Amino acid sequence: RRCGDLVRAQGRTFGVTAGDAVVQFAPFGFDAAVSEVCVTLAAGGTLVVATAEQRAEPEALAALIRGRNVRVATLPPSLLAVLDPGDLTGLHTLVTAGERLEAGVAAGWRTEHRLLNAYGPTEATVCASIATVDPDGRGAPPIGAPIDNTRTYVLDERLNPVPVGVVGELFIAGTGVARGYGRRPGLTAERFVADPFAGDGSRMYRTG
Repeated sequence: RRCGDLVRAQGRTFGVTAGDAVVQFAPFGFDAAVSEVCVTLAAGGTLVVATAEQRAEPEALAALIRGRNVRVATLPPSLLAVLDPGDLTGLHTLVTAGERLEAGVAAGWRTEHRLLNAYGPTEATVCASIATVDPDGRGAPPIGAPIDNTRTYVLDERLNPVPVGVVGELFIAGTGVARGYGRRPGLTAERFVADPFAGDGSRMYRTG
């Protein structure tokens, strides 16, 4: 069920269409690979799999993206920091995920590329929110709005919503929230708590 939400939301936002080449950057053992594989194949696109050597060498990865006419890529901000935006002008959509997107890194890419900032822990099935980065914006981009069938709350220590501008803790709720951690009931009870806003007995994930 959640994979369907993920494919619909990311496919719609990323703009992957039939025939588009999408780079498979995440190793298959990493949760982000689910997004890259499912979104691409559901749209009828072509998955361009990067080798371990290409993932480790920015110039080799850039050559792969150029050589295979890749249109969509999901890359961590730390990699964007060492790549040259001018070398990847063929990219239609560039998605950042896995790390905080700092203002300095975003500034180098936001004006010449369609830049998206995706956020989501494994406990929320890969992706919980996506933001389209404003090409004229300043500062660190936000993590965006929740994707399909996902809710996000910023709450205080009593699980009450905090006003805008007040520091709180981010909680994620919806169909993507995992059941818990295998064989770790204590940690599961700590991080997966009842959602007081749902009324259906569902839980939300405390991101920390």
